[in-house]
Amino acid sequence: MAEKLKTATLGSAGTFAGEAATLMCEKYAEFGEVVYRASMEACYEALDRGEVEVVILGQERTGQSHPGRELIDRGYSVMKQEVVPLACNLYVKPGVAKEHIRKIVGHGSIHQCTAYLDKNFPGVPREQHHLNSVEAAKEVMTGDGSMAVVGSRSLVKLVPGLHTIASGIDSGAAASWWAYTKKPIFSDTPNRLVITGRFASDGSLGDLIAGIHSAGFRLRAMGSFAVNEGCGNYDYVMSFVGQGTRRAVEGVVKKFAGARLAGAFNQA
Repeated sequence: MAEKLKTATLGSAGTFAGEAATLMCEKYAEFGEVVYRASMEACYEALDRGEVEVVILGQERTGQSHPGRELIDRGYSVMKQEVVPLACNLYVKPGVAKEHIRKIVGHGSIHQCTAYLDKNFPGVPREQHHLNSVEAAKEVMTGDGSMAVVGSRSLVKLVPGLHTIASGIDSGAAASWWAYTKKPIFSDTPNRLVITGRFASDGSLGDLIAGIHSAGFRLRAMGSFAVNEGCGNYDYVMSFVGQGTRRAVEGVVKKFAGARLAGAFNQA
């Protein structure tokens, strides 16, 4: 049996990233031991230094733009993807009444709870913690009772004593988690693709998409990032769904300067 890949993710098993990593490790045999880092940057550094072979981090959330810059700026590849419901809860220190909350903290998922928080805590400031939701929850527990924290269902396992004052506050939001690798781990017959590239307003982007379509894949989602090279020039991260061969896809991609196959994998 092939050696399992050492994997890193954010925070701990009680963060949303930790829950996603656990799910992906159960679903895909390639992933092995999971280690945790305090910040996303620390995860990337562990991958760059070779301490781990995979990092699992959020790539997209309901209502938030398509990030994916790591594929462009760091040259990473993607080996798996998983969409997981967030199921955010709101927690406080025991004995704290709703009307005493003066600040709401959390990590990235706090942005998916805007509708609930606007309605139930109008005017109460919100702050995304610079590390993760577990650290935010610890600050809530050691604080004076004026803060609440948005977190996962598993958060109470990592920060004992938290009291749930509201459940499912994210309106059914989900997050897409990508397993990033430094070295490509590609399937020869994938059903998912990720392609990056810089394109101008000369129609070549459309030509690439048409070529990938002829290889058996349809455009699923696309994110664009402005570059300082004049109007109409953007860096793109594109994901495709379908069925075909990596060889055919690579034959299309190589026709476009700057384009790169950044993922060719099978999604169960």
